[in-house]
Amino acid sequence: MKISILLLALAASSDALCPYAKRALEDPEFIARNADNEHVKQHLEGRQSGPAGLPFTTFDKNQLIDVTGDHAYAPPGPGDIRGPCPGLNALSNHGYFPRNGVVPLLQAAQATEQVYGLALNFGIPLTIYATLVDGDIVGQAWSIGKAQTQTIDLGLLGKGDGLSGSHNKYESDASVSRGDYYLYNGDVNSVRIDKFTALYNLAKNDPVPNYNLDVLIKHRNYSFQDSVNKNPYFFFEPFAGVAVANAAHTFIPALMSNHSTEYPNGIVSKETLKSFFAITEASDGTLSWQPGHERIPDNWYRRPLGEVNDYSPASFASDFIKMASVVPQAASVGGNTGTTNSFAGVELSDLTGGAYRTSDLLDPKKLVCYFYQIQLAVVPDFLRSRAAGASIAAGLSLLSSKLAPYIDPSCAKIGEWLLNVDGIDQMMLTFCWAGNYNDTFTKQFPGAAVNPN
Repeated sequence: MKISILLLALAASSDALCPYAKRALEDPEFIARNADNEHVKQHLEGRQSGPAGLPFTTFDKNQLIDVTGDHAYAPPGPGDIRGPCPGLNALSNHGYFPRNGVVPLLQAAQATEQVYGLALNFGIPLTIYATLVDGDIVGQAWSIGKAQTQTIDLGLLGKGDGLSGSHNKYESDASVSRGDYYLYNGDVNSVRIDKFTALYNLAKNDPVPNYNLDVLIKHRNYSFQDSVNKNPYFFFEPFAGVAVANAAHTFIPALMSNHSTEYPNGIVSKETLKSFFAITEASDGTLSWQPGHERIPDNWYRRPLGEVNDYSPASFASDFIKMASVVPQAASVGGNTGTTNSFAGVELSDLTGGAYRTSDLLDPKKLVCYFYQIQLAVVPDFLRSRAAGASIAAGLSLLSSKLAPYIDPSCAKIGEWLLNVDGIDQMMLTFCWAGNYNDTFTKQFPGAAVNPN
């Protein structure tokens, strides 16, 4: 009531202070009728932005993504794999990924750039990571869902469990719409309607609903706190949590926005959001999920073409810093300690041997460095846990040849891995950093040991 009185007083006393306030209070449909007004459009589009944090101001019909012919929508057939990431499921449903859900390493990076505008210096590291920690190292492919058939299955190589089986390695607690691993007996594929509804309700009644970065930052606060409140084994990892789970929130406005002449910076409408998440809405407002039916909307235009306009690690750094300024816990590494609401954080300098402090995650250049360096740190440890012999050699060769070119030589190193070879069956991996990755966390956070393996 006090807020309403204050707004009315402001509107009555100073039209110059807020020229639309009085009209909007007197006429609730005023904003909707004036959605073409440039000031209103800026408000609606919010913080989706292009290079250097500036809004996109141009639109080209060539941004249209083809959903016809070879790329016509088709739901998964028997034996086809779908997983916890709606954007990846949609790519398989439209044939940009193989429709069986097992995607070659380079095709994954090329398709995410072609369709969503995810920069290659972002997509290639992510797909390398997926291949190494939960895919087919020899075949250089990975599954967007459950475990895939391995190129070589000799017992030495371990098994790639796919994204659905990558908990605490790639898939993480506190996701946009999926449930925590512990709370749902390992089911990280299924949309939890209450979680999606929490996101949907944030903008559904706006004059022109738009799930922009501001909205997703609010949802990041909800999704993080929801895990703290409900999951005694909630764990937020240095890479799967800080990088991947937070990026999943920023990806919605950055990669799913529909661009147009009217909205060159793009908006994520209710219908666009529901299409990408395979959600249907009944006439009474009831929401339901259709497993595996994620689709790219008709007449959907991606972000502007060109490498300079792609969503890069630097773009994510900008969005992440905005997120962390509102939701500081998004930059926290740690977890609950066996009971709900017991979250404890870890100072990154203790984990990285002083290479990175937690506060460094708020520095865009250092955050980009961290994005690459933490992969170099944790991948060898994960390889050691799932593979031996030739698998380690193949994995580290892939890591060094594909990832290293993107790393700024001035970035602080978290550690070094040494591969000592004395015959193909006598390989030993030693990673020198501030302690064993798994042991460090398992001692403090029981959720760190919650995984399918």
